[in-house]
Formats: sequence, C-alpha cells, structure tokens
Amino acid sequence: MDNKKLTAIFIYADGFEDTEAIASRDVLVRAGFQIYDYVLNPNGEVNSSHGMKFIGDHTNELPLADVVVLPGGSRGVQNLLKSNWVDEMIQNHYKNGKLVCAICAAPMVLGKNGLLKGLPFTCYPGCEEGLDGVYTGNEVVVTDRIITARSMLYSIPFGLAIIEKMMGKEKRELIYKQIAGIR
Repeated sequence: MDNKKLTAIFIYADGFEDTEAIASRDVLVRAGFQIYDYVLNPNGEVNSSHGMKFIGDHTNELPLADVVVLPGGSRGVQNLLKSNWVDEMIQNHYKNGKLVCAICAAPMVLGKNGLLKGLPFTCYPGCEEGLDGVYTGNEVVVTDRIITARSMLYSIPFGLAIIEKMMGKEKRELIYKQIAGIR
C-alpha cells in the first residue's frame, strides 16, 4: 500500500449504540485512519442510546472515503433507515469500490439498499428478517466490500476486521497487541 492516509466516515443518528461507534472508531484511529464524524441532525448533535451527547459534522458534502461505518442501536438504525442521504452515501461509496461496514442492527440499512444480495452477512439476531443475503450469525463477516458484525460485543473485532481488510493482517495484529497489552 502507498502512504496515503486511509479515511473513514462514521454516520451517527439519534439512538446509535455507544460502544459500537466509539470502540470501532477508536481502533481505526489507533491504526492511523483519518475519521470524519457525520451526524444526521442539522444542529450537529446526536444522543446515543444511553444518553451520551455526540457532536459531529453535519454537511451534505462529505469526501469519498475509503470506508463508511454504520453503528447500530435499534433507534439509531431506525433513524438511519429514514435518511435518503444515508442511502445515497452508502450506494455512492459502494459503487465507487469503497468498503461499507455495519454492525448490530445497521446491516438492515445495507439490506434496504440491496448491498447484501446473495452475500453472507451477520447482524443482531432478528434483524436479518427480510434481508436479501445469506445470514450466518457469525461474530464478524468479511466479504469483498462489506463487513458486518453481530452485536456490540464484537465492536473491537469489527474494527480489527476493517483494519485487516484495508491495511493487512500485520497491521491488524499490531493494533490487536497494542489494545490487548501484549508485547
């Protein structure tokens, strides 16, 4: 890979799951990703599912990033599903060969946009209903341009899978050892 800094866009809606967003974001920051935090509310603030206030950018013009990440959270995903802008964002990134990632209930957004068709994926149990893909129930599922994770418990493995896909196994292992306290 070249020395270009990889970029990731995280999209937050009111009700997003705290750990899914923060833990996976933290892992990517440690790997050197430049992060763009986008919030759906025009005032630039959203509240997590557990009451954490999060401030981010709100603009309709975000760069084409290497990775788009959708945190879950039941209410957060319902808000993501209502957003035409989110649909356009993930479709544009996917069509341009970028990686699109979703955890917990958020793969429902990918399914709504036809990105899971015929592909293996995972999500929070019960959220797979009506999605046109092959539900595995695994912890994390990696395909060519989509990564999904089952639940909040797998937030760090989700982030590590993104690192491995974009930066290689060696970088994934380096970050894993750092966060696990392994020398």
